[in-house]
This record gives sequence, structure tokens and C-alpha cells, in this order.
Amino acid sequence: MAVYSFNITASILTQSADIAARESTVFEITNNEPTDAYFTLETIYGDENIYTTASNKNTSGDFTLDSGLKELIKNDYIASVIVSPGGGSLTFVPTFAITGSTLRLRGIGG
Repeated sequence: MAVYSFNITASILTQSADIAARESTVFEITNNEPTDAYFTLETIYGDENIYTTASNKNTSGDFTLDSGLKELIKNDYIASVIVSPGGGSLTFVPTFAITGSTLRLRGIGG
């Protein structure tokens, strides 16, 4: 299992390493804001700045939210959760292998 730490105020980062298909991956998300904030995993757009059939389906898979997270919204290209003050952990088991440079981690404050 791979574990990655992310601070919600970090804005946008590229995933630091590849993730194998069906590899359990935990994102430990810190939220130092006094209100709820947002964390998003998103596929990097294709050549035309849109998701196409050639885009990697980086968020296809299974997600588990711990008590610090709520309201998962997702499709095959993007997944977002609301992060309570303090933070929480998001466990993701992708259907397909993910090349780290094609997945962004984005945090947005309250």
C-alpha cells in the first residue's frame, strides 16, 4: 500500500509516483482551514484541453472515505471530496495503472 500526504493549502501538485492497477493508495489530507475545504484528484486534460476517449481514466476505481471526509463526487476522470477541519484519509484502489505525471492533486480552501 502506498501512502501520500497532502496539505489542502498546497494548491495543485502532480502525483509524485506511478500507482499500479488495484494498488491500495491512501491520501492523508490535512486541512488547517477553520471550515470545510475540498480535495480533488483529476486527470490531466488531453491535447485539446478536454477529456476525450484518449484521456486516462485515472479515477476509475474504488474509494473509501474516513470520518474526516464526506460527499465523494466522481467520474472516470475526476474525483472530489469535502475535507473537514483537521483533515482525513482517502483510500483509492484504481482500476487502471496510473502514470503519476497524468494525475493532479488539487486542494481548495474553505
